[in-house]
Amino acid sequence: MKTPDFNAEATTPQYTYSRSPVHPRGFMILKYSDDMTREPAPVGDYTVLDTNEDLVLSEKKVINLVSLMNGRKNLMELGHETGIRTLYHVVTEKDDENKVRVVFYNLGKEGVSVENALFRIERGETDVV
Repeated sequence: MKTPDFNAEATTPQYTYSRSPVHPRGFMILKYSDDMTREPAPVGDYTVLDTNEDLVLSEKKVINLVSLMNGRKNLMELGHETGIRTLYHVVTEKDDENKVRVVFYNLGKEGVSVENALFRIERGETDVV
């Protein structure tokens, strides 16, 4: 497999994630300091609202989101696992905690979108949204 931007894909990531210590269906978005000498600090969170969604699938979605934040282009294909499309809507550009709020929706075969997850990230942390 040839990747034209191999060096970009192989760089040390700036963002990572971990499971939330307070929410059973949540993930923390973490950012490393510029010098990479300290533990990563929380800059956002991703909370799964759809209680029927498998947490393994939710984690794959978070991995893709963090990969995008790190500038990666090769993402996991999840459409075959879900059979749905994922849509999103930026709810607030800046809330009272200086975070951008984005709601993700699942668009299934019924043609009605259903809230799937809430993503909050500190304003200015990423240009993904």
